[in-house]
Amino acid sequence: MPIIEYNGKKPDISPNAYVSPQSTLIGDVKVNNNVVIWPGSIIRAENSSINIGEYTTIFDGVMMFTRSQRSSINIGRYCIIETGVTLLGCFMEDYVQIKEGTLIFEETSIGEGVIIMNQSQVPPGLTIPARTVMRGIPVDSIREQTRNDVLKQKEKAENYSQLFIKIKEQLPNAQSYLLTLPDFIKLMLIKEE
Repeated sequence: MPIIEYNGKKPDISPNAYVSPQSTLIGDVKVNNNVVIWPGSIIRAENSSINIGEYTTIFDGVMMFTRSQRSSINIGRYCIIETGVTLLGCFMEDYVQIKEGTLIFEETSIGEGVIIMNQSQVPPGLTIPARTVMRGIPVDSIREQTRNDVLKQKEKAENYSQLFIKIKEQLPNAQSYLLTLPDFIKLMLIKEE
């Protein structure tokens, strides 16, 4: 995987994280314990830092980059960032789920347990209250979540992370991005036994 130093700062990756060899990390990036980063993701911390909290999963083709010193990215714990999301700068609390194809602009603050639905856009500087489900261009609130809903998001994020731990234990030489859906299902069944 390309790990590139920029302005004297190099990505700091926990040995307990899984970062696909098909992803790229540049500059002041911190990847904490049990984070999973899938193939094709590009994480560029050239102008400000990027911190990815524990048990967070970054799916295929996610783009994160900091366009200025004011556009750092902080992702909380137990977050799920789905395929094709672009983050240009934001502060994200724990248990957040950003669904496919969403674009989030600079200086956005996303509260605990928020879900942002597919193909949405979050304008610069928006503050999204905790447990809100948002959708649209620009996003608008469609409903609130319960505390129980938020705990289910946490459980989902843990399951993704634990799956990759299981892969490392069961198939230490396997490249996770080459596993088929049946391989994933088998591993999930082993986890439940």
